[in-house]
Amino acid sequence: MSDNQIYKLLGFSRSFDAVRANVMILSTGKRVSIPLSELETSEISEDLNRNELREVYRRMYAGENTVTAYDMKDRRDRSWFAYMIIALSLSVIYIFCTVTGVKPVNIPWLHMIVPPAVFLYPLTFILVDILNEFYGLRLARRAIIFSFIANILFVLGLMVTAALPGLQEWRLGAAWSEIVDSIAAVLIASSVAYIVSENVNSWLLCKIKALMQSRYLFVRVIASSTVAAALDSIIFCTLAFYNTLSADVIKSIIISQFLIKMVYAIAGTGPIYGTRALFRKYISV
Repeated sequence: MSDNQIYKLLGFSRSFDAVRANVMILSTGKRVSIPLSELETSEISEDLNRNELREVYRRMYAGENTVTAYDMKDRRDRSWFAYMIIALSLSVIYIFCTVTGVKPVNIPWLHMIVPPAVFLYPLTFILVDILNEFYGLRLARRAIIFSFIANILFVLGLMVTAALPGLQEWRLGAAWSEIVDSIAAVLIASSVAYIVSENVNSWLLCKIKALMQSRYLFVRVIASSTVAAALDSIIFCTLAFYNTLSADVIKSIIISQFLIKMVYAIAGTGPIYGTRALFRKYISV
């Protein structure tokens, strides 16, 4: 049984027919009160020791025949199937964005120059937000690492196919090798940007969630996405195009990407609220 590092469970109280956990922040001595349903999926629960968690679940499920979410093996199949779908979607979007990130597209009526990937990539922030909300920081990071490794393996596979000797009659050999080389070059930029931005997004979500005692979902979603979108746009565009495009064009791409990602962040708040309601009704333990 590990010792508490950040939080300490003090006891329980009832407010408006809802049981709340009273938790102390060890570094400051500050006490916070949080509903048990929110405590279960917050980073606070990850720091509680086994005995404290046992008391939390006794309070939550006393008198009910309910499977707890203490360990991975105790999760319901429906909950882990949802996690698998989200993690897989994260990988597919990331791979798609790596491939399409090699082509800047000019959109005159928006006065923007962006790669096609920018219209799908912001969905990863929404998916990571959902993972943080229902599975916590640890499992969100696992999904991020899983999609990162999947993308690396995909690009390595492309590089192997480009290195294999091809038929002289196949006229696309040179074009194929050039495209794969471009994708491999973008891989470094996208990997650095992805790892940094998604982990910052996850960390900020959990910190703001704890600070606000799991209230005001829209605040933590928009705040974390704003910082993550800025970091991702700056890192990716600088590394991917610094030796191929002028500084003015790179600056234009960064601003365009950031604005598009912010539109997704604001518009995605509503679906996250809807997803949270569906999870609590049909999926969450």
